[in-house]
Amino acid sequence: MAPGNAISKAKWYANRLRAMSAGEIVHRFQELAKKRQAAKQAYGWAHFAGAPDALPRLPLPVDHIRKAKNTLLGDWKAVAEKSAAQSFRFLGIDWPVTSRDAKWHLDPGTGKMWPKEPYCFDIDYRHGGGFGDVKHVWELNRLQYLHPVAALYAATGDKAFAQYCLGEIESWIDANPPFRGVNWNSGIELALRAVSILFVLGAIEDDGIPDALRGKISACLAAHAYWLARYPSRHSSANNHLIAEASALYLIGTLWPQLKGAEGYRLYGRETLIAESSKQILEDGTGAEQSPTYTCFTLEWYLLCLHVAKATGALFPDAMTQRLTRAAEQLYWITDEGGHQPRIGDDDEGRVLYSQLHREERYCTSVLASACAVLDCPQFAPPAAPAHLRATVMGMVTGPSHPPSGLRTFDSGGYSVFRNAIAGHGCMLILDHGPLGYLSIAAHGHADALSVWLHLDGEPVLIDAGTYLYHAGGEWRDYFRGTRAHNTLCIGGADQSRISGAFNWSRKARAWRVTPDDGMDTVTARHDGYVRDFGLMHERRAERNDDGYTIIDRLAGKPADPDAPCTARFLVSPGFSVIRQSEREATLGKNGKPIVRIRVEGPAAVIEIDEADMSPAFGEKRTCLALSVTMPAAAFVRDGLRTRLRIL
Repeated sequence: MAPGNAISKAKWYANRLRAMSAGEIVHRFQELAKKRQAAKQAYGWAHFAGAPDALPRLPLPVDHIRKAKNTLLGDWKAVAEKSAAQSFRFLGIDWPVTSRDAKWHLDPGTGKMWPKEPYCFDIDYRHGGGFGDVKHVWELNRLQYLHPVAALYAATGDKAFAQYCLGEIESWIDANPPFRGVNWNSGIELALRAVSILFVLGAIEDDGIPDALRGKISACLAAHAYWLARYPSRHSSANNHLIAEASALYLIGTLWPQLKGAEGYRLYGRETLIAESSKQILEDGTGAEQSPTYTCFTLEWYLLCLHVAKATGALFPDAMTQRLTRAAEQLYWITDEGGHQPRIGDDDEGRVLYSQLHREERYCTSVLASACAVLDCPQFAPPAAPAHLRATVMGMVTGPSHPPSGLRTFDSGGYSVFRNAIAGHGCMLILDHGPLGYLSIAAHGHADALSVWLHLDGEPVLIDAGTYLYHAGGEWRDYFRGTRAHNTLCIGGADQSRISGAFNWSRKARAWRVTPDDGMDTVTARHDGYVRDFGLMHERRAERNDDGYTIIDRLAGKPADPDAPCTARFLVSPGFSVIRQSEREATLGKNGKPIVRIRVEGPAAVIEIDEADMSPAFGEKRTCLALSVTMPAAAFVRDGLRTRLRIL
């Protein structure tokens, strides 16, 4: 290991330990002992050869799949053609075309092969250096590209599609013996891969599976269940990963009662899902991870389990489904007329069901539409949702419900949402006054306290910078999580919360709404992220006016440095123009038409227009225009900054 990687690894462990409770530290040592014990065992597929030959099948509405081919056949065929040619693109990167068996450990960015022989937990995928970003390898090994190909078989009866899916699964099994190589490291990856195999088996209904391959698949699923149950995500890691792991165990245990230990898997999965529903979905319906896409990823797992529970006659308790319904309501409030949500927090484009080659732009809207079907809450349906395999399997409900209206505050999650009709436009303004993230590491939160997002007529206008990369991001990972990349106030170029790793923070800003009820059209909130270093607390007030919105920023306290530069910044969605009318006024427009006029008021307040980095999708980076106003700390304390957003 290179010296730099060794230092990075030591810092990561030190910061990670600081985020752990005493109970978690004990758990980690116990888990480490179990991993070392397992390393000494001679696992192989023969170890799981006693699994029953009767294979589990995900219950799929084949009639619906056959009908859906009229709208989805093109998407499914495109996936089948590319996959058959061993041509893949995920997360903004193309895989080199290679053989079927060679692709499972190939990093598409570096062209190097991740180790496939060592024990999985001996591979340092975070700090090993040189191989690339492990997320890319894991993405392909989820086998999710098989979902639409299997659906093609169910829709057309063409056995070539079934044989392709079975061939890919067999190739994976042969290339990935139990617990060897990088594809056995992460529970969430095992969970998603297990669903892919269950989906294929559900689509082909055991048609023409040779006995030898049947035994291989049986052993493979048994090994996945065994490893998932052995190393569950606990303590500070018990976020969406735990939901995925519990869901996979519930599905395997429910659909495969002949498997040894199946009832234990089912009960563990069921009990975990019930318990976690009130933790990972807050009381007001906001996802605890402070990311709409992670909320939807979690919700999609629940919906799939509810789908299976209904098919097998073992329903979940009302308290759980009621909490999930609150999540649907919260998503309804933050979904604009075009089916877009602000891209708050991380988004790595994780999905449970996969349907198309191109990026799923309106993933949350699709999940919301399916949630309204599964949970029977049509009052929260989005106006429209894209056709998708997810909707074919679980159903969906869309319009003609009207968008919400007024001001709604979600205090548990920390979002105030203005939904208004102004100057003939449908408007949505959101103010963030919530926690940084979930659990002690807040893995998927961003330092975005008191950020605002503006959508007009179903289109984002003032936007979030996005996510870009995870493990391989380095300084870019820090930038996209940092305060400068968000529509809030940044003092001295410093982040409100201190980053201490790609998924960790050593110090967290605390944000809150100042009063229980500011009024029907006003919200005031504060955060303390700058108190320690600058002696200042940021207060932001958002007001709805007859012709738009006003944002008022102030700093409270005695500044350690009265001249410290404080910058309020607003990122503008690509495709919008920005024309500066004067030092204090600029107009946002699209296709030659003015949309929003922005005016700032404050001592020496001057609008600057520059370019900012933003990520429209995971693995992709480009620039957008940004407006910023910089004043000294003393001016924000004395007078503050008023930003008027007039809707034209």
